[in-house]
This record gives sequence, structure tokens and C-alpha cells, in this order.
Amino acid sequence: MGQKSSSAGVTGGKSSSSDLSKLEPGDHIYRSMKGFALAFHHGIYVGDDRVIHLLAPSKITTSYPKCDTCGYTPDMGGCLVQTCLDCFLAGENLEIMKYEGFNFNLILPIIPSLKPPYPAKPAQEVVDTAFTLLKEGFGVYIILTNNCEHFATYCKTGNAISMQVLLFMRML
Repeated sequence: MGQKSSSAGVTGGKSSSSDLSKLEPGDHIYRSMKGFALAFHHGIYVGDDRVIHLLAPSKITTSYPKCDTCGYTPDMGGCLVQTCLDCFLAGENLEIMKYEGFNFNLILPIIPSLKPPYPAKPAQEVVDTAFTLLKEGFGVYIILTNNCEHFATYCKTGNAISMQVLLFMRML
């Protein structure tokens, strides 16, 4: 595994920036999104300072220089990409999704057909799934049915679920 370095800190489970060393391949990671109080961007950490994540279609029309590390530009969008951790974070703090002990009963009233628990797959299987989908695709980005969180939970558990969408639907 490559050296992990980032200007942002890990805050998953209220961790500090010194916990960046705890980031492991196969982790479902996320970060807040600028301008959206309750929205998060999700991806799968695949090691060597790289993240595979699904991007919404870009609304950026100006060109930006490519990242020297991974080649990412903010005008990419609407597809799965592999970027460096810094490009994924976009200056925000990193969170690590914890699957152990998560109470999926919180979402059962919303979608009774879901059958918890959703155990996490072994780390290498998560990474392999993310790379397979990067090559083969994960479908068109649709915020309510096929977003970055659907991708990350599918890689991690085999179930494409977005808690953000489920919580939003519950508020309606």
C-alpha cells in the first residue's frame, strides 16, 4: 500500500487527523459537500491513496488544470472515476462509514423489503468490486436511484442503498 498523505483529517467516528493511517483498502469513505448541509459524497478507498467514486454530471463549463497526481479535473462527471484521495476530499474532512453495529432497523419503516443486517464484504472483495465496476460501469447517475452512496454501499455489501435518499424520502 502506498503512503497516505492528505491535507484533510479523518473524522469518521470523531477521529482526528492522526487517524488517517487507519484508512484501509475496501473502506467506504465519505465527505461533506460544499453548499449542502446534509449531503455527502461517497466512494471506496482502494489503497495507494486512490478512491473510486461515482460523480454526478458536471455543470462546470470552464476548463481546469488536471491534478498532477491522478489527472482528475472538476469538469469530469456523470461516471465512475478513480482519483487521488485529495481530489476526492476536495478540501473536506474524511469520514469512514462504519458497518459494524449500524442499526438498519432505522430504515425498515421506509423500505420494509430490506432484510438487515448488511454485513460488509471482505476488504479485497470490496476493492475488486469497485475496480470491476470502474471498468464495466455502474449505470447512469440518477440522484434518487443510482448515486455515489448507492455505488459505495453496493461495493461494500452487495445492496445499493442510499441513506441520504431514504432519509429525504422519509421527510416527505
